[in-house]
Amino acid sequence: MGMSVIQKDEDSGTASVAVQVRAERLAGLQARVLMPACVGALFSLLPVILLWPHLPAIELLAWLAARWSISLWRCLEARRFLRLPLRERSLALPERRYLVGIGLDGLAWGLIGALFATPNLPEIDGAVMTTLVGLVAFTMVSLGHWARAQALFASLVFAPLAIRLALQGGTVAWLSVGGLGMFWLLTMLESRRIEARTLELLRLRFEQARLAEQRRLALDAAEETSSSKSRFVAVMSHEIRTPLNGILGMAQLLERSDLSAQQREQVDIVRRSGKHLLTLVNDILDLARIESGKLVVDAHPFDVREVVGDVTRLLGETARAKGLAFDVAIAAQLPARAMGDPSRIQQVLHNLVGNAIKFTDHGGVTVEVSTVLDMRAGTLLRFAVKDSGDGIPADQLERIFAPFEQAEQTQPGKPRRRDGSGLGLTISRELARAMGGDLRCASSPGQGSVFEFTLPLQACAAPEAPPEPSRPTATAHPALPQLRGRVLLVDDSPVNLLVATTMLTRCGLQVVPAEHGLDALEQLRAQRFDLVLMDCQMPQMDGFEATLAWRQEEARRLLPRTPVVALTASAVNDDRHRCTASGMDDYLVKPFEIDDLLAIVVRHLPTQALPADARPTQAAA
Repeated sequence: MGMSVIQKDEDSGTASVAVQVRAERLAGLQARVLMPACVGALFSLLPVILLWPHLPAIELLAWLAARWSISLWRCLEARRFLRLPLRERSLALPERRYLVGIGLDGLAWGLIGALFATPNLPEIDGAVMTTLVGLVAFTMVSLGHWARAQALFASLVFAPLAIRLALQGGTVAWLSVGGLGMFWLLTMLESRRIEARTLELLRLRFEQARLAEQRRLALDAAEETSSSKSRFVAVMSHEIRTPLNGILGMAQLLERSDLSAQQREQVDIVRRSGKHLLTLVNDILDLARIESGKLVVDAHPFDVREVVGDVTRLLGETARAKGLAFDVAIAAQLPARAMGDPSRIQQVLHNLVGNAIKFTDHGGVTVEVSTVLDMRAGTLLRFAVKDSGDGIPADQLERIFAPFEQAEQTQPGKPRRRDGSGLGLTISRELARAMGGDLRCASSPGQGSVFEFTLPLQACAAPEAPPEPSRPTATAHPALPQLRGRVLLVDDSPVNLLVATTMLTRCGLQVVPAEHGLDALEQLRAQRFDLVLMDCQMPQMDGFEATLAWRQEEARRLLPRTPVVALTASAVNDDRHRCTASGMDDYLVKPFEIDDLLAIVVRHLPTQALPADARPTQAAA
């Protein structure tokens, strides 16, 4: 059934091309009517001049009038056809009308050789025959593209003369008939060759146009599918992040409450489960960006050791809690700073180290950072994550980088284990390649695995380092800073309003809630706020419109600028640009950590609203 449908589509396309070829050939022929008609009208004066002294003038003038009338009708017919819109041009009737015009024209010329004979003046007959032969040769230029039209014209031009000569008899007459026949045959062969070449060129042209159109439609369909998928993923990401913000936010607030050991463990399970779901949502969003070609890499100078340290400090505790050795080896010659996207590098390292810990039951995990020299790519920054796990068979080394794929269990007697979505390695390799590097794996069953992540090294001069602040001692949760100030919190979700309000009020801030953009504008007009935390997607008026409207009102009324920070569940880059364009000052993605929320609040609150130890120090005058 599938093949028959495909064949039907191909046949339909071929038939369409054949019709286009015929239509284009007829249009070309009609477009070339004017010049041959004008030349033919002038050329028709030649036999009249030759025969004028020998034949009645009335007959010659009647023939000339008929000949010119035919030429005029053909010109009008061509003009009418060419002025029709392409979609209204049919073929059958115009082709017949064109052939009728050609036939009448050929018959008019043929009458010269049949009716206007001068037996006593053979030189005049010879001149007429030469004129007709030259005429047929000349029409090859315009009619040769359609062999049928050329055959009709040449036959009607030569046939009357040939019949008269045959009836006349004699050696000279029969030689003339033979010569006319040979010339007619040559014109037929040449016109068929010209027609075949013309049709092939037209067919190739329309086939290429049809294939180009098919490719364009297929590309448009693919882009539309990709765009629809990206929109779907973005919407679903937003819809999942919104309730996750409530779940993780409440879990953070509960962790900072007085709980029993069992309750604290239960809250920890809720929070870890929510974080796992958030990781999955982020992975799917990254995969959609990769597939649509919208993955953004933000390269800037970063501290290599700090980036590696942030990952290894976090996951090192997980490895040691599992009973695994965890080692980090950073080469001494490694530059202090390099160009790259530290958040993406951390994402790749986190995936690789996390996988190594997850799939290693005994032994340990080692993270190595060094530089290597590549003959083609130059100096590379190399991150290697080695584990003593079960290993991966050679036939599955590429499979593990495919979306939603995982390696099969290689150790006999162990139950098959499937953890995670199978997206981490796919995204990690694409991120590495987007940054100009690559991600490879070397492994064998029972020997563990080595995942090697390389990037082009662009070393940067290290800035003068400020004294490193002492790290806080490991406490369950440091005390929240006490702040002063009035904050307008705008969100259409009651749960998110409750979570953020609780976080902020615990820090001593006064919070005024608003459910949408219009409500926020009314509050801003009624009272002064130190900071606005604005959701982006809301009913009645969204955060973008509300911020833009308030910025315009501030400028009109000469009001001091109120900081506006976006709190949004959308993690797509387009929304970041929209936030900046609408006049927002900063951006925080839900679900957020309470520390991240407080950091961004402290950044934008006026200095007098901060505690003394959080205020920026003033340089001495």
